[in-house]
Amino acid sequence: MKTMTLFLDGSVNDRESLTSALAFCRCIDGRLFVVPTRLRDIIIPEMEAHAVIQVQDEAANQERLRRARAAFDEVCGELDFAQWVEDDETEAEAIIKHGFLTDVVVLERVSREDGPEVLALNTALFDTPSPVLVTPPKAPAVIGRRVAVVWGPSVQAARALRTALPILQKAESITVLYNGEQKTNDPQVAVIYLADHGVKAEVKAFEGAGLTARGRGRAILTAVAACEADLVVMGAYGEDRLTALIGLGRATKKVVSATTVPTLLQH
Repeated sequence: MKTMTLFLDGSVNDRESLTSALAFCRCIDGRLFVVPTRLRDIIIPEMEAHAVIQVQDEAANQERLRRARAAFDEVCGELDFAQWVEDDETEAEAIIKHGFLTDVVVLERVSREDGPEVLALNTALFDTPSPVLVTPPKAPAVIGRRVAVVWGPSVQAARALRTALPILQKAESITVLYNGEQKTNDPQVAVIYLADHGVKAEVKAFEGAGLTARGRGRAILTAVAACEADLVVMGAYGEDRLTALIGLGRATKKVVSATTVPTLLQH
């Protein structure tokens, strides 16, 4: 894990996202690529011609680019491990283009459960091989010292754990969080796996009895806060793709729309 790519949209959150990305970059001793993205074209139906017209708001895109570059210059300055990569793609297009050969895709926390933000997140999770780091509105000073690993008996959770090994091997403390009401969920398998890789972890259960998926997401966030983690590692969308895309109550969506801690996701 050496390279990461952050996608900026020219929003007021860009500086915090850059600060989080730099903290994670220092954690992995890696290199950061920063890609600004443009707005999607506006599609206007042309009823008489039975066609559509694509309208580009060039002024808005230029202002978006200016704000993103200003944030990059302010936060990254002359850092030799941060590189500006100017492109002319929408966020989803840029993620597909740059996401194949980066070790981590970095995106801002989503503010709603549909629209371009969710499209970008799903594109990164489903259409690239990379894990996704979701950054919170307020960047932490450091990332990777105290890590919470959300464990469950799923391929996604196992992938996330394996991906995060280089980070976990340098962390000061690791807590494996698990749903204590899920009888098939044995957190000791994760503890043993980590121990085999020289990583010591403690185990804590969160209360998941009778909760909806959204409720489980809240329970995870409460448990993360209790162990004072500065990074969360978890699997994303333990369902098939179609179910994940249309399900609004999933635990993953609750976490990525409400987390206050950088969260590393893997599908």
